[in-house]
Amino acid sequence: MATSSFEVKTYSYYNWSSRKTGKTNLILKGAVGEVCSVWFYEDPDSDLPEARKEGNYHAFYYHHHQLQHLIDMLRNEKPVYVYFNNDSGFNNSRISTADEPVGEGEQS
Repeated sequence: MATSSFEVKTYSYYNWSSRKTGKTNLILKGAVGEVCSVWFYEDPDSDLPEARKEGNYHAFYYHHHQLQHLIDMLRNEKPVYVYFNNDSGFNNSRISTADEPVGEGEQS
């Protein structure tokens, strides 16, 4: 059982040209070497693997239709965090913002 989190400082994403599956990948990086690879499944009905963590490396899995929502969060929200948590007997990992005041708008 483990928990960890880090603030996302930079990200990149790309689409592979010659793969039949796993065509999109999103890479989230923290300030001190943390990395979260986000893999996307094209079939919206497919079961997703559980998020996993090995050292500073995290692997998360989403359906492809969620990609635009994640990119929107990374572009428009601050701060954004990667939370890994499998302490409760089930995987409760996520990419999310922290608590934000209502109506605060985005600050530069």
